[in-house]
Amino acid sequence: MFTLKNKLTALTLLSIFILSFSACEDDDTQPAETMVNYKFEHYVDGAPANFNEIMYTNAYGNEYSVETLKYFLSKIKLTFADGTAFTVDQAFYIDAFDESTTTTGYTSLISGEYASISMIFGLDEEMNVPGAFPNAPENNMEWPAAMGSGYHYMKLEGKVDNDTTTNNYQAHTGPTMNNQNYIEITLPDSEVTLSGNAVTITIRMNIEQWWETPNTLDLNTVTGIMGNQEMQLKLRANGQDVFSFEGVEFPL
Repeated sequence: MFTLKNKLTALTLLSIFILSFSACEDDDTQPAETMVNYKFEHYVDGAPANFNEIMYTNAYGNEYSVETLKYFLSKIKLTFADGTAFTVDQAFYIDAFDESTTTTGYTSLISGEYASISMIFGLDEEMNVPGAFPNAPENNMEWPAAMGSGYHYMKLEGKVDNDTTTNNYQAHTGPTMNNQNYIEITLPDSEVTLSGNAVTITIRMNIEQWWETPNTLDLNTVTGIMGNQEMQLKLRANGQDVFSFEGVEFPL
């Protein structure tokens, strides 16, 4: 017999079921996401780099040009204030002369207020292994096996004008004799709020910083340095200040 008591019990169970189902739906709610693209700029002395012309003067007093700039960035990471971090576990090859390489394409990140952006300049031990990049142009960055194998972190080349001669410089950085010379960089003042469907984060290389602070470098000595660990360490130290965070673009 279906009594009032039974009816109340049935209603109670139905209510519990509805509440439980609603709770499950809430638990399955996904956090908002933002599609993020990274764009890389290349500047000298506060202006876009002008390539192939001797027009710059560094802290040492060298007059120089920039004629080649190819490098790897990897493991770009955005970190919340509580330490939760999201990493793009990927290496990006960038050629300042090739615009098709100066943006990464979009990846998805949880929306929110991030405290910092960090990355690796070059490739760490996990990524810098022979054969990791079998195809051009990345495979043209191979580092000689006799000097440690793997890949260059950077090829930065140009000319330096002296009183009576013009010399070449080659700032080639990499794992000299298996020394891990990659640079772990946290961009200063890189707080960023991600919201909306898509954003572009701009990161700038300030090329002049390679030659100054803490080491003021004479470009006439920055040549044939692939086996020169002392010079590799000087460039590694200078490289801490080479990159800057330039802001976020929100598409219309």
